[in-house]
Amino acid sequence: MGEAIRFSQRNEPPLKVGTYRIEVESVSNIGCQLASHMIEFTVSTERFRLPPDQIYSVYPPREAVGDYTECLPHIVLNRRTLPWEKTLLKSDSNMPWLALLVFDETEGIQMIESTCEEALKPVTGIFVPSLVLEAYEKPEDPCTYVHIPVDLLADVLPYAEALSLLAHGKGVSLDHKVTDASVKDDWFATVVANRFCLEPVDDRHAIRHTACLVSLEGYEACLGDGHTRQETLAHCHTARMIVLANWSFSMAKAAFDFGSAMSSLNAGMMSTPYQGSNEQIQKLCRLGYFPMNHHVRDGSRTVSWYQSPLVPYEEAKGEAQCARFADQLLEYDPEIGMMDIRYSSAWQIGKSMALADQSFAQKLYAWRQSNEMLARTSVYHGLLEMHLASQHAEGSIEDRQDDHSIGHRFVQAARKHDETNPSNNGKHTVLRQLNERYTSLLSEVNADAGEE
Repeated sequence: MGEAIRFSQRNEPPLKVGTYRIEVESVSNIGCQLASHMIEFTVSTERFRLPPDQIYSVYPPREAVGDYTECLPHIVLNRRTLPWEKTLLKSDSNMPWLALLVFDETEGIQMIESTCEEALKPVTGIFVPSLVLEAYEKPEDPCTYVHIPVDLLADVLPYAEALSLLAHGKGVSLDHKVTDASVKDDWFATVVANRFCLEPVDDRHAIRHTACLVSLEGYEACLGDGHTRQETLAHCHTARMIVLANWSFSMAKAAFDFGSAMSSLNAGMMSTPYQGSNEQIQKLCRLGYFPMNHHVRDGSRTVSWYQSPLVPYEEAKGEAQCARFADQLLEYDPEIGMMDIRYSSAWQIGKSMALADQSFAQKLYAWRQSNEMLARTSVYHGLLEMHLASQHAEGSIEDRQDDHSIGHRFVQAARKHDETNPSNNGKHTVLRQLNERYTSLLSEVNADAGEE
């Protein structure tokens, strides 16, 4: 088997749930004895509710509808050691303390959202696990439990030898996978159900199923053999089990795969609902545009049209337009007096996504700094060279047509007056400042040469 997936029979934690004591005592042969020191600590785990961030995935998917005839429902947990963190039977320390039970809508189970106090309260005729809250647990903490008919539980609850086969560790590669960024470990725990789903009799109906990840605490006597299980549950008609996680799905004749799921979406074409009579607005809505509040750069507010990258038509491919900032991509429609901000928004979203990548942002900053330093140095050197050359040759700097350095091109561009773009006149200010700086530098060089 390749390195893409790895299995382990179990993933035991370094320390299982319980209270531990560490005692340190010094022993020496010099007649001096130091006082011993003792510390106690407790290792705990989630006993009544599993945080959502501990669930990596479930299958069948939550609220899915499909044909799962050949599938055993299962749940994948982020913490690889979770099913083996408690020891229920001293004779089998490798047995998990969790089980995944699956029920269909015809079996009469009842899911109840309550508190830990209510979940552990004895009720006549109901088998309630005898559990005691730990110091870190509160009676008002939320808790979900399920009521199961005793006869049904006696049939579906796995025995100890089967439980060890219904949980395993799985190691996979997280490369190129869509997953939560907080998931760093590539080892997971998987708990599998021990029964298949009930198949519907025809194509017109679907049978709803509920999968429950239950705690086996308090049910140790029911895990040994059938006789002991019957004796334990003999005087009850219902059994109560603590549910750490649950989800529902439906079993149908229809196939369930990626292709059928996409075909069944039937979402229709994207459009904005509009009940007015303006034909221009109706056309924009049919094209997937949506009016949005727009804060303009000068501080004013207006309403502009936005369209997402997912459009209900095939857009003609055109030449890509390069922009230095988002506002260069704003488009104004004089017919309706509103702006189209789809390309401007896409530019800004793309920029934000790129800069959110810390590695990319650092490399981009270093690249821009390097280019800026190179351009600045080249301009300074070009100005200095042309200034020194003008002392020994006739003609002005503008007459040097054979120089193609960055510094020379900058001087030419700066001195050229662009009447169509008055903002270019600011280049004269930059040129004047550079000339003043290098005139001062040249004076210092000449003064040093005269002293020598």
